[in-house]
Amino acid sequence: MTSQPDKARSPVACVVHVSPEVVDSGTEMTLHGEVSCAPACDLRGHNLMIKDQAGADAGTLELTEFDGKTNTSGELVIKAPIQPGRYTWSAVCPSVMIEGISYVEASTPISFSVTSHTTSVVVWDIPSAIVAGEKFRINVGIKCSSECQLTDRDFATYDHEGTRIAAGALSGDRWPDTSLYSAEVELEAPAAPGLYTWSVKCPGPDTGLPHAEGSTSFGVRVVSHPECAVMVETVDKASQTPLTGARVVMHPYRAVTDQRGVAELRVAKGAYTLFVSQTSYLTFGLLVEVTADMTARAELELEPVLERN
Repeated sequence: MTSQPDKARSPVACVVHVSPEVVDSGTEMTLHGEVSCAPACDLRGHNLMIKDQAGADAGTLELTEFDGKTNTSGELVIKAPIQPGRYTWSAVCPSVMIEGISYVEASTPISFSVTSHTTSVVVWDIPSAIVAGEKFRINVGIKCSSECQLTDRDFATYDHEGTRIAAGALSGDRWPDTSLYSAEVELEAPAAPGLYTWSVKCPGPDTGLPHAEGSTSFGVRVVSHPECAVMVETVDKASQTPLTGARVVMHPYRAVTDQRGVAELRVAKGAYTLFVSQTSYLTFGLLVEVTADMTARAELELEPVLERN
């Protein structure tokens, strides 16, 4: 025979959502809870108790809404653990007696992962070609996935053999309209012409929050010392008027035409394909053999206008 207290017991189910489910070490995550009973019961004003992996109190979620079936809580913003790994916390809905019915205690797991902060590294303003043995400058930008303060954070540049060739520290300035902390680095090109792959690496700082090392690679094209000057005169083929701002390329050398429609490139002797391009014009191409200073003329034709039906 079932006792009267047993008849008065009612099951309770609860669930807690965590966002994001993968969170950077020591950063904020948000918890939101739902509780349902049978029969349905208004539990507004009651709390879900949040317990961490060791069973210690981590916070509470107050039930604030009831739609006739389900009780929902407000949001609890809480710091994630420092140590990366997979965690399972729990939410406990304490037992409660309402109108003679005992709603039993219920609990649910809360699972999430904590990761090291990601360090992103980018490099820009790399010259398209660098003369062997000459110095050049690049810009380095670094940011944290949680936008941590990176002022004075160290980084280093490594050559194609993995040798550290330069070191630097980030300034407190951010690159305009970005979250990148930046710095300018002076480097010296290898003595032999060729295409090299270098890298910039930023180790994780000792700041109390784990950061993964960040790195990126970039190409360094080294050319022989320029021996010849090539003047490129660029005009509209139909009107013979100069074209300003046209892009001139004799790979890997590049230039832009001035107000006279003229660009000068200093190149090593050899065979090249000269390309000249401008908005609304067909790209001009010409094979050239450079043995001494020379002048080339590029006559660009307008792109054909497509007729509409």
